[in-house]
Amino acid sequence: MLTRRGFTRTLLAGAGAGFVPIPAQAAGLAGMLWEYTQAYIDILEERRRKTFDAMRTPAELDALRARVRQAVAEAWGPLPETRTPLNARQVGAVERDDYVIEKVIFESRPELFVTANVYRPKQVSGKLPAVVVPCGHSDTGKAAETYQRFCILLARHGFIALIYDPVGQGERLEFFDPATGASRVGPGTKEHRVLGHQSWLVGVNLMGYRVWDAARAIDYLQQRPDVDPDKIGMGGNSGGGMETLQYCAFDERIQAAFPSCAVASFPAKTRALLIADPEQVLPGILRAGVDHVELLAAFAPKPLIIGSAIQDFVPIDAARETFREVQKAYRIAGAEQHVRMIETDAGHGLNEQLRVGAVDWFLRWLSPVSRAVKERPATISTPEELQCTESGQTSVSLNGKTVVDLNCERARHIAPQRETPSAGNFPNYRVEIQHAIQRVARVGVHKPEQGIFVADRALEPHAYPRGTVIVIADLGKDDVEVRRSVIDPILSAGYEALGLDLRGWGESRPESVVKVGFDWQDFFAYRSLEIGRPLLGQRIKDVVALTPNRTRHRSWSIVGVGPNASLVAAHAAVLDARIDRLISIGPPLSFESLVLEPVNRQPFSSYLPGVIAEYEVRDLLAACAPRPTLVLNPENPQGEAVPESRAWEQFDWAAQVYEAIEAPGKLEVRSELDAIAMRSVIAEWLGG
Repeated sequence: MLTRRGFTRTLLAGAGAGFVPIPAQAAGLAGMLWEYTQAYIDILEERRRKTFDAMRTPAELDALRARVRQAVAEAWGPLPETRTPLNARQVGAVERDDYVIEKVIFESRPELFVTANVYRPKQVSGKLPAVVVPCGHSDTGKAAETYQRFCILLARHGFIALIYDPVGQGERLEFFDPATGASRVGPGTKEHRVLGHQSWLVGVNLMGYRVWDAARAIDYLQQRPDVDPDKIGMGGNSGGGMETLQYCAFDERIQAAFPSCAVASFPAKTRALLIADPEQVLPGILRAGVDHVELLAAFAPKPLIIGSAIQDFVPIDAARETFREVQKAYRIAGAEQHVRMIETDAGHGLNEQLRVGAVDWFLRWLSPVSRAVKERPATISTPEELQCTESGQTSVSLNGKTVVDLNCERARHIAPQRETPSAGNFPNYRVEIQHAIQRVARVGVHKPEQGIFVADRALEPHAYPRGTVIVIADLGKDDVEVRRSVIDPILSAGYEALGLDLRGWGESRPESVVKVGFDWQDFFAYRSLEIGRPLLGQRIKDVVALTPNRTRHRSWSIVGVGPNASLVAAHAAVLDARIDRLISIGPPLSFESLVLEPVNRQPFSSYLPGVIAEYEVRDLLAACAPRPTLVLNPENPQGEAVPESRAWEQFDWAAQVYEAIEAPGKLEVRSELDAIAMRSVIAEWLGG
């Protein structure tokens, strides 16, 4: 018998200020995840705005500055505690008529090489003001034409300008393939996506690496005899603008700032369907009550100019609104003349109008010399002329470390080294893992959430059911292969199968009438981090909160099918003692394996920031003891089922836990099963 159990849902559409139409199909549940996420963001935005509007005094502005610095520091993850030797060296120069481009290499961390160009006037007298210029997402990094023109303009007006390649761009490709002369995953945003995902697993943000490069660039400038160490500014466009936005208030040495084509607000960028790069996604930032307004207000009273493009995909209305709010902070600081916004009627990019406006601003506040700023014709260098390494890549010429290397080292350092718990200590171990899950996944209280409807489908065997088996699957409860390979053997074993479409799966899978260049699962996973509630944790909550009301039995089994659902099911089993058996189909071998192989096929929506420091997949299995647990077709990072011998290498520790509490054999692992074999194994295991 096939039944569909309907439950009323109360959606939050229209809640809060600034709510926008759902960019999804109106029919069905395809807009639910959008509605829920937008409403949640609106609630946090209203709370943030009230707090900011209540600020009245310089003391309250000081408190905001401290709160912002703490919030971004937590979102970036730990920065190095010590400043190691820069080992800076000039490796060449390009001379032009009235300026010089020095080629410089320094180490922001030991053996993490940064390739930089320093633009300076040809004739230098005394100490000059300087500007650090972080790059946006240009494939050629520091060699992009608009960035060259910006640095040339600075040098011609009496500044030292230092521009450097970010990781994943220019001479710092992390996945460079010498055979093809290109990145294996693609430069810029593509490399950042891989690096950012890997970084999150070990509890850091890719922006943490980027801002530390900026910090060390300032260290280098302050060591130069031709730089005034007290007159240093920072200005960047696009991704470099976002780096400036996040970092300018964090480093006291920055005396003036120019974020360009980046300023808007996190909620506005969500409404504009801008997925953002990992380094632009700050975990928990909206829950902390920090948005672009606070990031810039914390810079007051230092001179700030915001660059915006009217035709940009970065919403201009949001940029204007943020500027108006930031003006309030500058009024409180008694420095309203220190903040300005310049607009250009153009698309995304650092055009001449923005470049001239920024240099004029830096001249006004950092230079003792006042003069009109005008851009003259300039010679644009080729990337080869500006490269600091012989090969054009640090990985080839210098054989240094990479962000991938540093993340792998961090994973080994922070991973818990647990001994097998004894029977007496096992309850404490399970509680430890439960608490760790709550810290990382932020499941919260086990109660249904307003705005979330989990569609279900119940299928009953011909005889009275022996019990209920909850089935959750990445592809949804109605997927043909899930039905044939998983649900049918459950029915044949005499159990009721209750398929649940957790948020964003099956019937509620997002479908957009707007063409987008990203995966909706990734989009909502990123937004879930900003609100401080990882999407995997939201789905775990769906299971533990809703299942008790969907079955008439006091306990139930659970099956998770797919890289996401297998993890959801395992987490839920640890948290809810009423789950009496677990089948995990297609789980990753370990979270560590995803760090060691960052170029992988694991969906990002299954990632949990900082999970490596808390627990492993094997801990989830072990904490389910003594309940019977069956693991089928565990996968390597490329989504391939591994041999059973390889699986047992990873899960043997969990088996030892079962033995320690006198439940030997209750953990079973089978691998490399086709659909027919899987049907047989599931039916036999449930029927035993």
